[in-house]
Order: sequence, then C-alpha cells, then structure tokens
Amino acid sequence: MKPIFFPEHPSFWYETLRTLGHIAYGGADFGEVAVTSQRIVPGDYDSWHDQWLATAGRVAGQARASRDGGHRVSARDGFLRASNYYRCAEFFLHADAADPRIRHAYDASVACFRQAAELFTPAIEPVALPYEGTTLPGYLYRPDDSGLPRPTVVMFNGFDGTAEEMHFFGAAAAAERGYTVLAFDGPGQPGTRHHQGLTFRPDWEEVVTPVLDFAMALPEVDPERIALFGASMGGYLAPRAAAFDRRIAAVVTLDGIFDLGDISTATLPLPRTEAERRLRAEHDPELDAALAAAMDAAPSTRWAIEHGMFAMGVDTPRAFCAAYLDYHLRDGVAERITCPVLVCSGEDDGFFKGQPENLFDHLDCEKTFMAFTEEEGAEAHCQSGAQKLAFARVYDWLDRVMVRRPVVVGAIGRALAMTGAVVEAIDGVGGWSVPTPCSEWDARTTLNHLVGGMRIFAAELTGTDPGGAHHDDWLGTDPSGAYRAAAEADRLAWGHAAPTDAGLADAAVRLGFGSVPGPMAALIHLTEILVHGLDLAVAADRSDLIDQHLCEDLLARMRRVDMDAFRRPGMFGPETPAPADAPAHVELLAFLGRQAVGADRAGS
Repeated sequence: MKPIFFPEHPSFWYETLRTLGHIAYGGADFGEVAVTSQRIVPGDYDSWHDQWLATAGRVAGQARASRDGGHRVSARDGFLRASNYYRCAEFFLHADAADPRIRHAYDASVACFRQAAELFTPAIEPVALPYEGTTLPGYLYRPDDSGLPRPTVVMFNGFDGTAEEMHFFGAAAAAERGYTVLAFDGPGQPGTRHHQGLTFRPDWEEVVTPVLDFAMALPEVDPERIALFGASMGGYLAPRAAAFDRRIAAVVTLDGIFDLGDISTATLPLPRTEAERRLRAEHDPELDAALAAAMDAAPSTRWAIEHGMFAMGVDTPRAFCAAYLDYHLRDGVAERITCPVLVCSGEDDGFFKGQPENLFDHLDCEKTFMAFTEEEGAEAHCQSGAQKLAFARVYDWLDRVMVRRPVVVGAIGRALAMTGAVVEAIDGVGGWSVPTPCSEWDARTTLNHLVGGMRIFAAELTGTDPGGAHHDDWLGTDPSGAYRAAAEADRLAWGHAAPTDAGLADAAVRLGFGSVPGPMAALIHLTEILVHGLDLAVAADRSDLIDQHLCEDLLARMRRVDMDAFRRPGMFGPETPAPADAPAHVELLAFLGRQAVGADRAGS
C-alpha cells in the first residue's frame, strides 16, 4: 500500500503502520497515531521519541484517572495504548545504549501494560521463567477461569519487539479463541537486554526448552498440544527451537526465515564465502568503511545495524553482520523439524523478502505456505496493518492441525517426520546394508517393510488399492523418495479418516488379524512407524535424530495396554532390561524386546 505518513522515510512509515495495526487488539487509536505522526519531523529520531513520549504520557494520565474513578474498561484500554506508545518512543534510540530515555520509556511501557493486564478477565499474569540462573519476563494468558488444560501457544517477538507487544501480535487473538498463551522475552529481546544485559543467541532451543518445562507444569497447559509462535526474527527462532525440542506440536512463523546471513551479506558486492570470511576477520578497515557508507546512505540500514549491535552486544557494524551469520537453519537443521509448520510470507516484506520461500523449501515435515498480498492490505512484514485478517487465517490453520486433530494422529505425524530424517541420513551415506535391532533384517529390508505397511495402511484408511503386499519391493532405486511418497500418503490418509477425535472413534481399520477400532489402529500404526524408525536410527548410529519425548509418550501408552498378545514371533519379543539411566528410545526398544544390533531377538 502507499504510505499514509512519512512517504520518504520507509522505516518511519513501517513503524507507524505497525502501530496502526495494533488498533485491532487495543494497542492504538487512529486519531492518536495520526496527530502524533503529524507532529514528528520526518527522519528525526529525537522528534520521533519526543512526540510519542508526549502522547504516551497523556494517554497514561487519562488511564490513571479512569482507574481512580472506578472505570475499569476505560483504564484498561488506556493503559494498553499508552504501553504501545511508550514502546514506540524509545524504538530508534539504541545507537547509544546508555541513553537514559531508552530505559525510561521502556519501563513505562511495561508498567502500563501490567496495569492493563490486571484489568482483564481473567487477568493476564506476569510470570518469571527460570533460565540459566536468572529469569525471563513473560505473561500467562488464560482463556477462562476453569483451570482446565488447553491447547497452548508459546510465543515471542523478534529482533526489536517486546513480550508486551505480543499482546497485539497474536496473544490476544489466541486467548479469545480458547488457547492458553505464554508470551516471553528471551535473551537479546527488550526485557532481558535492558535489565539483565542478556544478548541474542542462535541456539534458541536452549531458551525454549526451560520455557516449555515451565509451561508443561501449568494446569492450564495441555502438554500434548503446545505450539510455538515466532514473530519477525522469531520466524527463525521458533523453527530453530522446534528442530531440537520435539515436544512442540506445531510452529507458526510470522514470517518465515531460513538464513539471516543472507541479510547481512546482501549489501556486500562479494561472493557469500568471501563476505563471511571478511566479516569474521579480526581487521578489515575497507569493509568497515563500506558498511559505514551503507549506513549513511540508507536510514533503514543505519537503524538495523545500530539496533543489532545493541541486541547482539557487539561494538561494530561488522561484528553485528558477522553475528547474524550464525542464525541459519542450513546444514540439515530445518530438515530435523517434525511437527507441522506454518510459513507466512508478506508480498512486500521489506526485511526478509525471499526467506519464507527458502524455509518452506527446506522443510520435510507437514508444512503450509501462507501468502499475504497487497490486495488484502497485508503485504507488509509480519502482516502489520492487517492483524485481524492475518490471525484469522493463522489460528484457523492452528485449529486444524492442533486443536481438533487427535493427539495420536499428531504423534503419527511426528514419527513420520523423525523417521524421514533418519532415512535421509542413511541414504546420504549409502548405509542400507547395515544390520538393525529387528532380527535378521538390514536397514533396506526394514525400510521396505515399513513403506509397504504405510502404503497398505493408507489404502485401508482411504478405501483404495495399495497395489502390493508387505514383501514386495516398494523402494526401487530411490529408498528416500519411496519413503517420502509413502509418508505423504500416510499423512493425507489420516487427515481424511480421522480429522477429529470423534472421527477417529468412529473409524475402523482392517488389519491382518481383523478389524480394529480407530484409536487402537492409530496406536498400532504409531508404534510401527516409530519403532522401525528407531531400528534405523540405532543401525545408523544417529540417535541425535530420535524424538525422545515421543518415545517417552509411546512407552507410557504401551505400559497401559496388555502387551502379551503382541509378544510373539513377527511382532515383539519379551521385555529385556535397560540401564537405569538409558535414554527413552533405549527403554522403549528394550520394552519391545529389542536391545542391540545383531542380537538374536524375536520380532520385526
């Protein structure tokens, strides 16, 4: 869309659009944004601060008066807007981290948000999340006072946004749809950067894992249905965490990011490898001068680098650009993700154009690409200015993949993705002749049995002809390709036959020993895929690809059923002992009579 304000200053216009977009969930009023923008000197960071600070202070004063007068809703709404306006005020000041105006406006923003949070029903609860000897600031949203476990969205902002802003960027929209929400600031984000000096880190799984530990202990959280939602740079952080923590049931990227090194090298007239070498060099005065010239030529570049130095905790523009090189999902990281992923993309994203497509192309899990267009007024970065439209589409997707889908069907999807990663690893080294824990079967035979079973199962679910029997050659000359095709057919078949718990309960699947109710058939199929995936992972010595949380869950399920009927030749052997400190996959294999490659055990 054409800029309404600041047509010659893209950064000022985008930040104004971002604020206008927050009108949808109470973060602004159009008139307040318009008159403030008209008072700002275009391109002047001090003017931007002064005018937004003045508006924020006036609105906060009105909110306090409403609160003191007993006008709860008016006070809540005023504090929300003031919080967002204070956030705007300090946005462009980070070139000088010691500028006292930054902390003043930031602390006022948090204080106003917390005053608003108290006035919601149920109240939004500030929380402190344990993290490496300190805590991360966050907020817990409960959709009601029932205390019942709900599907949950764990969310965070990106390069420059706050946990408080996530109220307008997805938290309120999720809570009103019945989700429990946990929003937080991680290292490098405002809450931790301003008060604890924590800076960004690329291994975001080390941030998310303790947050999930905290979340899963809450009674309002359904531990089987936790989605991760990342906005802006969070479009890298969320999939990065999901690649390593398999408890995540779904990922939303608003928008998707594959490699931030593409951004930090884009303005350099150098091949990528040469650009990386020079950015990481101890000294490069020529490149330093080139970066300084780029900052002088483009205010948006100037702001991005200055804020990046602040958020990353580095002293020079080149050090910031070098730090960005470590934030990528290359080298098989994206391919490790096993849960469904939604990759959003703005048609005119001024920051990460092309990145959503790159991420989508590298995902091997269930995935959806969601494009937002100029015609919809939703083409900007993070769909700013179109929050109602964007979150309707985002949460409709999340409802489909997480809220209504039976838990066991979601687990089948995770097992398919995990096994797919193992298959790709074996194919990459040509290791199809290695023995497996499945008696007398090498890796190829195991995979052939699995693919045949998946094809037959999918045919039974959809009422079609599988075109073969278990013992046929289903792999041909392309084992990985055969597995990918079978996995896709399997996912589609379960989506067709059991999209809901009621649908699963009504389903029946005819197996070799008779017709089986849908829930039991799904558990049997999950076991088949996961256990043979473990057989392949153990054979290939790739335990790093195993979904340990899924193994824990399946073992717990199987201990609750009568296994005697399944402990027979061709299925599973007697339980064998496992070391007390064994990982979950070893415990599961031992429970099913598998222990070590090459041993003489029953079962396949």
